[in-house]
Amino acid sequence: MKKLFIAALLFVGMVSFAQDINQKATRDQREKLTPEQRNEKHLQKLTSELNLDKKQQEQVKQLLADRSAKGEKFRDANKDRKTKPTAAERDAFKKQMETERAANDAKMKAILNADQYTKWTALKKDHERKGDHRGRRDMKSPQERDQAHLQKLTTDLNLNADQQKQVSQLLSDRSAKMETLRKSRKDTGVAPTDAEKKAMRKQMEEDHKATDAKMKSILNADQYTKWTAMQKERKDKMKQHRKDKK
Repeated sequence: MKKLFIAALLFVGMVSFAQDINQKATRDQREKLTPEQRNEKHLQKLTSELNLDKKQQEQVKQLLADRSAKGEKFRDANKDRKTKPTAAERDAFKKQMETERAANDAKMKAILNADQYTKWTALKKDHERKGDHRGRRDMKSPQERDQAHLQKLTTDLNLNADQQKQVSQLLSDRSAKMETLRKSRKDTGVAPTDAEKKAMRKQMEEDHKATDAKMKSILNADQYTKWTAMQKERKDKMKQHRKDKK
């Protein structure tokens, strides 16, 4: 369901003829806006960037509304789906996105003058480039994430060489367990039941306790105290993030 929800968000973005180029707003801030508020903010940005006149503003406003309506319709049609899309469905979805993008590009070209259209296409390309760059930063391998984590712990806790070696192995073991769990869930192709979710939560709690015990045996008293404080801060941030999303 989570993947399908992400796909719905992708649909809204891909059919967009004028993608959001305002990088200052945070994800949480955007989520708190209604579709109408997001469209109005986007329209204001485009009006400023492209110097739209009144007629152009009205035309762009309508296109934004049409885009939102399509995105909402797509979400409603798929919100209760519990299985992953098939390869054929993904291909059809990709083709539909490409068709929508071409259609909206043509509409935007008809609304703007030559200079505005040139600037709009440049803005869109720049947005796509930045989005791809962010995605590449996120697409780290488990080994790269573990190494970055180890470096942070080494700095924050002042780990010695022996401790670094032990923590590195601990991180590697944890990543291997997570990868096994992820793969097992991916291979099923269906959403977990409530009983399976409960079992996974219990397993995670046990793994967390085991990791805590191992870290306690690796670190000295001062390091362990600081590490537990870091863990609590991280957990509190995650709780607050989930709370803000509700």
